[in-house]
Amino acid sequence: MNDLAIAYVTCDKYDHVWEEWYDAFMKHWDLWSIPKYFCGEEKVCPFDDFTQIEHEPVEAEHWTAKLRAQIEQIPEDYIFVWVDDQIQQKNISAEFESLYKWMVKNDADALRFMSRGSASRYIKEPVIDGVYKLTDGSSYRVSFSPNIYKKSFLLEVLLVDQSPWACELGSVGKFTDRNIYARHIDGWVINKIVQ
Repeated sequence: MNDLAIAYVTCDKYDHVWEEWYDAFMKHWDLWSIPKYFCGEEKVCPFDDFTQIEHEPVEAEHWTAKLRAQIEQIPEDYIFVWVDDQIQQKNISAEFESLYKWMVKNDADALRFMSRGSASRYIKEPVIDGVYKLTDGSSYRVSFSPNIYKKSFLLEVLLVDQSPWACELGSVGKFTDRNIYARHIDGWVINKIVQ
Protein backbone atom coordinates (compact mmCIF):
# COMPACT_ATOMS: atom_id res chain seq x y z
CA MET A 1 0.00 0.00 0.00
CA ASN A 2 2.91 2.30 -0.76
CA ASP A 3 2.19 5.95 -1.46
CA LEU A 4 -1.35 5.99 0.02
CA ALA A 5 -2.53 8.07 2.98
CA ILE A 6 -5.82 8.46 4.82
CA ALA A 7 -7.06 12.03 5.33
CA TYR A 8 -9.76 12.20 7.99
CA VAL A 9 -11.42 15.50 7.13
CA THR A 10 -13.30 17.32 9.87
CA CYS A 11 -13.94 20.64 11.58
CA ASP A 12 -14.06 21.60 15.25
CA LYS A 13 -17.87 21.80 15.44
CA TYR A 14 -18.16 18.12 14.49
CA ASP A 15 -16.00 16.86 17.35
CA HIS A 16 -19.06 15.03 18.70
CA VAL A 17 -18.63 12.36 15.96
CA TRP A 18 -14.88 11.81 16.36
CA GLU A 19 -15.04 9.16 19.08
CA GLU A 20 -17.75 7.15 17.32
CA TRP A 21 -15.84 7.39 14.02
CA TYR A 22 -12.58 6.27 15.62
CA ASP A 23 -14.15 3.39 17.56
CA ALA A 24 -15.67 2.05 14.32
CA PHE A 25 -12.40 2.60 12.47
CA MET A 26 -10.48 0.62 15.10
CA LYS A 27 -13.06 -2.16 14.99
CA HIS A 28 -13.34 -2.53 11.20
CA TRP A 29 -10.08 -1.29 9.62
CA ASP A 30 -7.09 -3.66 9.17
CA LEU A 31 -4.67 -1.66 7.04
CA TRP A 32 -2.64 -0.12 9.86
CA SER A 33 0.54 0.68 7.91
CA ILE A 34 -1.19 3.42 5.88
CA PRO A 35 -0.18 6.90 7.14
CA LYS A 36 -3.14 8.68 8.71
CA TYR A 37 -3.71 12.44 8.84
CA PHE A 38 -6.24 14.37 10.89
CA CYS A 39 -7.30 17.31 8.72
CA GLY A 40 -9.23 19.29 11.30
CA GLU A 41 -9.02 22.80 12.58
CA GLU A 42 -7.67 24.00 15.95
CA LYS A 43 -8.94 21.34 18.38
CA VAL A 44 -6.33 18.72 19.21
CA CYS A 45 -6.58 15.43 17.35
CA PRO A 46 -7.76 12.80 19.85
CA PHE A 47 -6.31 9.88 17.86
CA ASP A 48 -2.76 8.93 18.90
CA ASP A 49 -1.96 7.22 15.61
CA PHE A 50 -2.91 10.18 13.36
CA THR A 51 -0.73 13.14 12.38
CA GLN A 52 -2.59 16.40 12.92
CA ILE A 53 -2.62 19.02 10.17
CA GLU A 54 -4.17 22.09 11.77
CA HIS A 55 -5.98 24.92 10.03
CA GLU A 56 -7.83 27.92 11.38
CA PRO A 57 -11.61 27.41 11.42
CA VAL A 58 -13.39 28.37 8.22
CA GLU A 59 -16.99 28.84 7.15
CA ALA A 60 -18.43 26.10 4.95
CA GLU A 61 -17.98 28.17 1.78
CA HIS A 62 -14.19 28.04 2.30
CA TRP A 63 -14.00 24.30 2.97
CA THR A 64 -12.13 23.44 -0.24
CA ALA A 65 -9.43 26.06 0.42
CA LYS A 66 -8.88 24.61 3.91
CA LEU A 67 -8.66 21.08 2.61
CA ARG A 68 -6.34 22.08 -0.24
CA ALA A 69 -3.90 23.70 2.22
CA GLN A 70 -3.92 20.51 4.29
CA ILE A 71 -3.61 18.09 1.35
CA GLU A 72 -0.59 20.04 0.09
CA GLN A 73 1.19 19.00 3.33
CA ILE A 74 0.62 15.26 2.79
CA PRO A 75 3.58 13.68 0.94
CA GLU A 76 1.80 10.59 -0.44
CA ASP A 77 0.56 10.60 -4.05
CA TYR A 78 -2.81 8.95 -3.31
CA ILE A 79 -5.17 10.20 -0.62
CA PHE A 80 -8.18 8.38 0.81
CA VAL A 81 -10.46 11.28 1.75
CA TRP A 82 -12.72 10.20 4.60
CA VAL A 83 -15.12 12.88 5.88
CA ASP A 84 -15.85 12.93 9.61
CA ASP A 85 -19.50 11.83 9.54
CA GLN A 86 -18.99 8.62 7.53
CA ILE A 87 -18.97 5.95 10.27
CA GLN A 88 -17.67 2.53 9.22
CA GLN A 89 -20.06 -0.41 9.72
CA LYS A 90 -18.11 -3.35 8.30
CA ASN A 91 -14.63 -4.36 7.26
CA ILE A 92 -13.77 -3.76 3.59
CA SER A 93 -9.97 -3.86 4.02
CA ALA A 94 -9.24 -6.76 1.63
CA GLU A 95 -11.41 -5.30 -1.12
CA PHE A 96 -10.02 -1.81 -0.48
CA GLU A 97 -6.44 -3.03 -0.81
CA SER A 98 -7.19 -4.92 -4.01
CA LEU A 99 -9.00 -1.95 -5.58
CA TYR A 100 -6.25 0.48 -4.58
CA LYS A 101 -3.72 -1.70 -6.41
CA TRP A 102 -6.05 -1.83 -9.43
CA MET A 103 -6.41 1.96 -9.32
CA VAL A 104 -2.65 2.56 -9.37
CA LYS A 105 -2.06 -0.03 -12.10
CA ASN A 106 -4.76 1.53 -14.30
CA ASP A 107 -3.84 5.16 -13.60
CA ALA A 108 -7.29 6.06 -12.25
CA ASP A 109 -7.78 9.58 -10.93
CA ALA A 110 -10.47 8.77 -8.34
CA LEU A 111 -12.19 5.71 -6.94
CA ARG A 112 -15.08 6.19 -4.56
CA PHE A 113 -16.40 3.60 -2.17
CA MET A 114 -20.16 4.25 -2.17
CA SER A 115 -22.27 2.90 0.67
CA ARG A 116 -25.63 3.60 -0.96
CA GLY A 117 -27.23 4.49 -4.27
CA SER A 118 -25.96 7.53 -6.14
CA ALA A 119 -27.20 10.16 -8.59
CA SER A 120 -24.01 9.54 -10.60
CA ARG A 121 -24.33 7.88 -13.99
CA TYR A 122 -22.06 5.05 -15.04
CA ILE A 123 -20.95 3.45 -18.26
CA LYS A 124 -23.07 0.25 -18.46
CA GLU A 125 -20.35 -2.38 -18.40
CA PRO A 126 -18.14 -2.60 -15.29
CA VAL A 127 -14.41 -2.16 -15.87
CA ILE A 128 -13.83 -4.95 -13.35
CA ASP A 129 -16.24 -6.79 -11.10
CA GLY A 130 -18.42 -4.16 -9.41
CA VAL A 131 -16.38 -1.11 -10.49
CA TYR A 132 -17.98 1.33 -12.91
CA LYS A 133 -16.60 4.36 -14.70
CA LEU A 134 -18.60 7.58 -14.44
CA THR A 135 -19.92 9.03 -17.69
CA ASP A 136 -18.58 12.43 -18.77
CA GLY A 137 -21.99 14.03 -18.19
CA SER A 138 -22.62 12.42 -14.81
CA SER A 139 -23.72 14.29 -11.74
CA TYR A 140 -21.21 14.20 -8.92
CA ARG A 141 -18.06 13.80 -10.98
CA VAL A 142 -16.51 14.99 -7.72
CA SER A 143 -17.61 13.33 -4.50
CA PHE A 144 -16.45 13.51 -0.92
CA SER A 145 -17.90 10.17 0.00
CA PRO A 146 -14.97 8.01 1.08
CA ASN A 147 -12.85 8.28 -2.02
CA ILE A 148 -9.28 7.55 -3.08
CA TYR A 149 -7.95 10.44 -5.11
CA LYS A 150 -4.75 10.78 -7.03
CA LYS A 151 -3.32 13.74 -5.09
CA SER A 152 -2.68 15.83 -8.21
CA PHE A 153 -6.33 15.46 -9.25
CA LEU A 154 -7.61 16.21 -5.75
CA LEU A 155 -5.61 19.45 -5.67
CA GLU A 156 -7.16 20.38 -9.04
CA VAL A 157 -10.66 19.63 -7.68
CA LEU A 158 -9.98 21.91 -4.70
CA LEU A 159 -8.76 24.93 -6.72
CA VAL A 160 -12.02 26.90 -6.40
CA ASP A 161 -12.81 28.16 -2.89
CA GLN A 162 -16.26 26.74 -2.04
CA SER A 163 -18.27 24.44 0.20
CA PRO A 164 -17.99 20.66 -0.24
CA TRP A 165 -21.59 20.57 -1.52
CA ALA A 166 -21.00 23.30 -4.11
CA CYS A 167 -17.86 21.50 -5.25
CA GLU A 168 -19.78 18.25 -5.71
CA LEU A 169 -22.90 19.77 -7.30
CA GLY A 170 -20.85 21.99 -9.62
CA SER A 171 -18.82 19.10 -11.01
CA VAL A 172 -21.33 18.06 -13.70
CA GLY A 173 -19.56 18.06 -17.05
CA LYS A 174 -16.18 18.88 -15.49
CA PHE A 175 -13.00 16.80 -15.41
CA THR A 176 -14.08 14.85 -18.48
CA ASP A 177 -10.45 13.98 -19.21
CA ARG A 178 -10.22 12.12 -15.90
CA ASN A 179 -10.80 8.46 -15.08
CA ILE A 180 -13.30 8.48 -12.22
CA TYR A 181 -14.72 5.22 -10.89
CA ALA A 182 -17.14 4.01 -8.23
CA ARG A 183 -17.58 0.78 -6.30
CA HIS A 184 -20.81 0.27 -4.34
CA ILE A 185 -20.58 -1.65 -1.06
CA ASP A 186 -23.97 -1.15 0.52
CA GLY A 187 -23.90 -0.08 4.14
CA TRP A 188 -20.13 -0.14 4.69
CA VAL A 189 -20.42 3.36 6.20
CA ILE A 190 -23.40 5.34 7.42
CA ASN A 191 -23.78 9.13 7.28
CA LYS A 192 -24.31 10.42 10.83
CA ILE A 193 -24.82 14.09 9.93
CA VAL A 194 -27.19 15.16 7.17
CA GLN A 195 -26.78 18.66 5.75
